[in-house]
Amino acid sequence: MAIATYRQRTREEVIAWLQRARERKQAWEEQTELELKAMMEETRRAKESHYFEFNV
Repeated sequence: MAIATYRQRTREEVIAWLQRARERKQAWEEQTELELKAMMEETRRAKESHYFEFNV
């Protein structure tokens, strides 16, 4: 006897799942944007301070 493990989801369950996925994606994009801005700011400050320029 085979036992079915698949359960058909209701429309509301699918919509809720999609909404949670969108929220996770948005949070990931915001976090990535913050990290990118921090890296760019660090690079800008290092360039302005000539810290990594050894030929000066």
